[in-house]
Amino acid sequence: MNKPKSRLFETPHATPEHQRQPLTADDLKLCAEAKALLESLSPRIRPHQLPQRFPRIMNQIALLWHRPVQLDRYFEELLINRRGDRQGFPFAVALELNTLKDYHQSEVYPKKDCVWQKG
Repeated sequence: MNKPKSRLFETPHATPEHQRQPLTADDLKLCAEAKALLESLSPRIRPHQLPQRFPRIMNQIALLWHRPVQLDRYFEELLINRRGDRQGFPFAVALELNTLKDYHQSEVYPKKDCVWQKG
């Protein structure tokens, strides 16, 4: 007798908006905005593996750097697997992404304290 499979641990299928677009020649090198952003970051924040291994992602981060809501959403898409078919980033790259996210959210565009959270 065949037992029905549980759907509890299944991952939802990727929708077209979550699928990666084909790489272009521009995705394989850093854009001017990404280079400028990297130069502006202090050495303790500046990523090294990310721009070398994933220039397309570094380019997108640079383009969204002054758009905090969109960049927060992009960091979330990168760091949280909602597609289910991702292998994930190498540890060093994930660490650099998280460092950039934390720096951006605490130093560049800190979230304002909510009046209800103050004790």
